Amino acid sequence: MKPISFLTEEEIQKLQKAEASSNKEQKKTAEQIEAIYTAGQNILVSASAGSGKTFVMAERILDQLARGVEISQLFISTFTVKAASELKERLEKKISQQIQETDDVDLKQHLGRQLADLPNAAIGTMDSFTQKFLGKHGYLIDIAPNFRILQNESEQLLLKNEVFHQVFEEHYQGENKEKFSSLVKNFAGRGKDERGLRQQVYKIYDFLQSTSSPQKWLNESFLKGFEKADFANEKDKLTEQIKQALWDLESFFRYHLDNDAKEFPKAVYLEAVQQVLDEIGSLNQESDSQAYQAVLARVVAISKEKNGRALANSSRKADLKPLADTYNDERKAQFAKLGQLSDQITILDYQERYHKGTWDLAKTFQTFMSNFVEAYRERKRQENAFEFADISHYTIEILENFPQVREAYQERFHEVMVDEYQDTNHIQERMLELLSNGHNRFMVGDIKQSIYRFRQADPQIFNEKFQRYEQNPQEGKLILLKENFRSSSEVLSATNDVFERLMDQEVGEINYDSMHQLVFANSKLTPNPDNKAEFLLYDKDDSGQEEEESQADTKLTGEMRLVIKEILKLHQEKGVAFKEIALLTSSRSRNDQILLALSEYGIPVKTDGEQNNYLQSLEVQVMLDTLRVIHNPLQDYALVALMKSPMFSFDEDELARLSLQKVEDKVQENLYEKLVNAQKQAASQKELIHTDLAEKLNQFMDILDSWRLYAKTHSLYDLIWKIYNDRFYYDYVGALPNGPARQANLYALALRADQFEKSNFKGLSRFIRMIDQVLEAQHDLASVAVAPPKDAVELMTIHKSKGLEFHYVFILNMDQDFNKQDSMSDVIISRQNGLGVKYIAKVETGAVEAHYPKTIKLSIPSLTYIQNEKELQLASYSEQMRLLYVAMTRAERKLYLVGKGSREKLEAKEYPAANNGKLDSNTRLQARNFQDWVWAISKVFTKDNLNFSYRFVDEDQLTREAIGELENKSPLQDSSQSSNRQSETIKEALEMLKEVEVYNTLHRAAIELPSVQTPSQIKKFYEPVMDMEGVEITNQTQSSEKQISFDLPDFSTKKR
Repeated sequence: MKPISFLTEEEIQKLQKAEASSNKEQKKTAEQIEAIYTAGQNILVSASAGSGKTFVMAERILDQLARGVEISQLFISTFTVKAASELKERLEKKISQQIQETDDVDLKQHLGRQLADLPNAAIGTMDSFTQKFLGKHGYLIDIAPNFRILQNESEQLLLKNEVFHQVFEEHYQGENKEKFSSLVKNFAGRGKDERGLRQQVYKIYDFLQSTSSPQKWLNESFLKGFEKADFANEKDKLTEQIKQALWDLESFFRYHLDNDAKEFPKAVYLEAVQQVLDEIGSLNQESDSQAYQAVLARVVAISKEKNGRALANSSRKADLKPLADTYNDERKAQFAKLGQLSDQITILDYQERYHKGTWDLAKTFQTFMSNFVEAYRERKRQENAFEFADISHYTIEILENFPQVREAYQERFHEVMVDEYQDTNHIQERMLELLSNGHNRFMVGDIKQSIYRFRQADPQIFNEKFQRYEQNPQEGKLILLKENFRSSSEVLSATNDVFERLMDQEVGEINYDSMHQLVFANSKLTPNPDNKAEFLLYDKDDSGQEEEESQADTKLTGEMRLVIKEILKLHQEKGVAFKEIALLTSSRSRNDQILLALSEYGIPVKTDGEQNNYLQSLEVQVMLDTLRVIHNPLQDYALVALMKSPMFSFDEDELARLSLQKVEDKVQENLYEKLVNAQKQAASQKELIHTDLAEKLNQFMDILDSWRLYAKTHSLYDLIWKIYNDRFYYDYVGALPNGPARQANLYALALRADQFEKSNFKGLSRFIRMIDQVLEAQHDLASVAVAPPKDAVELMTIHKSKGLEFHYVFILNMDQDFNKQDSMSDVIISRQNGLGVKYIAKVETGAVEAHYPKTIKLSIPSLTYIQNEKELQLASYSEQMRLLYVAMTRAERKLYLVGKGSREKLEAKEYPAANNGKLDSNTRLQARNFQDWVWAISKVFTKDNLNFSYRFVDEDQLTREAIGELENKSPLQDSSQSSNRQSETIKEALEMLKEVEVYNTLHRAAIELPSVQTPSQIKKFYEPVMDMEGVEITNQTQSSEKQISFDLPDFSTKKR
């Protein structure tokens, strides 16, 4: 067909006006029309949650096809395979509809060809495109088209470990072995081996895989921070901070002396205050950094003296207590800041002193990393097996080095379209640049939903274009989609209330202003006060915190009973189907107790299917121990586990009898040797090994020998199924609770063993080693998915919920602390600064006494490490904010935020005043979890009439409600008697619960004591009871004989 020209800007404006004046029930917004029809330049669409970005993308593709563009001329990248499949389905339906509706024969034929070509169109993930590309063009760099993908994490780990040990040995025996030995020792830690180094190497390797050229980045950027280190500049910056902190302290003290000190005329602290002011007063404009550091040291010393610590109120007037407390809190904060600056002076001094040693270590590390990257790359080429990142690197290599290939693709693609652009990493961005002709990119995303930093996604790629296009429209067009068609006004108002006060450029990487705020646009959802978002807090008694945490896996927690109560209320009172309810978590660490709680109340649940606890399931552990014994029966733990398993059912008495037979002239060091001897000595030791036990032992040994013989000549897959069939183990687990899932796990074990042997790794020994390496690395394999119930509550991580929507959403574990493991690592890598590392230095103590060590080891963070740590902290907090945003915007009708904490402590917290309508930056950066942010907002902005409410529920309230519900379910009682009986029943039940709690407390050691324990373990269990000896347990009311003191409090003592 003859191509049809694209709309001009004037034509788009006319279309917008026509749409606005139409009678359509669901109209396109002006911005959606602009995003669909604008052409001829790079376009960035910033699409907020629920704004219809998928609709816009599909409509833009359909418009281009209708203008004569071929589907093969479009490059369309989606974030997931599922998203690509859904987009293809939507396009297929729409194209078919257009074919039926049009009378234009040429258009009908053209669209028919597009429909036929749709399955082969370049619509999919970046990985799927690069696979096809390398299969077609890999010959240019000597890669055969029959390569395979290393998708199995355990196989990757095995291969990586082999290469690491090979490179490790080369360096350990090389000419720079002393420097390399220092590198190994620097990361050895308590393990005193190479595992620390290996962990850091793999971490850096994962980062390098996201760069467009790993070796180039290693050579040019790895040591960048050391090369540009400027200690003079750092000292100047630190001096400025010291100046400001001393001036702030001076202002604070002078204000206090001028306004409040007259209330405390006899207070001895005033002498210390005057000392501080005299020290600060000695400084002037000509004072250098040494002078400021000296004054800082003396002021910090004064703060630690008795008179400098707190305000003592000798008059003890009760009305002065708030004034004294306010002064002491502010004084403490001021001195704490000075103490931190004093510590920074010491750290900076050590950093400068050991800079050269740290740099030399980093150079050795750079060499090792370079050799490892190259060796691992070559090994994968030998295996003709690659990771997805490798395929992307080879694709970029071909596009950069073979102009004819690059130009062919640039001519082919009319437009390069990318969905979820905010989650792009640098290797993907480079590939998109090479496929584009420079002015035909269409990028859709939302920086507020960038939550894949752990996959090396960089939201700054999106942010840089957003700011560039906003400031200079000639660079590209920025289109904002703000209208939300998904959620109720109650959900959107609550979300806006939180993020208007939480997110800005400093912490959050964007200003949550009118350009980013959500706008309600779903006219079908009418406002409903019952849908106001709720912040539910279980009022937890801190006194039982340790016990609660220790029982977390088995105890039905208060917050989960609170959630279950709300779920049952929605289901039973409002008729909400379970499948319309979602429970979202930031991680899966507490999922076991959530599943337990839901199952106890009979609530069906469906998980996201990616619980990485496959190796922890009991039936799999039994089979792994069986395979370990077949490989090497001298492993006592595995052998005992197999014998005690349902396959053989030896009990403790039988195992003891087999272990206690007499042996002459031989010391047996393992259980297997004892079993062999027991077979021989059974006839002569009948008092220990009776006939039935001897027969049982013989059967066990015969079966074990047959399995070991079978393993030598058969595959792992066949061996595993032989074990299942010989001992009917597969059938046995099928009869247990949750049997189908258990059988699926065993079936998957056989399949995984089969896949393992098909990947150039052979044998039982290597399979066991692979499993052990996965466990050693604290990894696991994904659990096997089984068919979920149709009507079930959805339990998933926030990451998995992205792109989905549910009528009712509970965000659980708001009190769960953020994961800060990355910031505690010995290595922090930054794209801007390169390597930051903690250097282990031997420092002389100067000790003369013989019993004092002459040297100690100090861990000194490099200057770059400190810079990278700050950068990482800001990036991590920003990502956590975006994670909360994604979670809150999944709700269509009502949103619940669920956490826990002591009501008394939470309500006593005080926060700095708001700054330009935002939470104070320190409040935001000191938060440990989502709950800290939302609670701070609810406290600081109480006068703002926030669009979410908070509610505390304590244990007594949950218990009363639970008992009340049980009583209400009794239809046999006469209504006149019911209320009296119910109140009496509740009283009796509460009294009984109190008695049980007291009894359990007193006898907790006996309740928890296992049947077999060592004396020291028994003592540990009884310690709480021993500690209670002599403690008087009284009622709430005090004895009339005891005298109550009404003395005024002494302000000079502070509760610590």
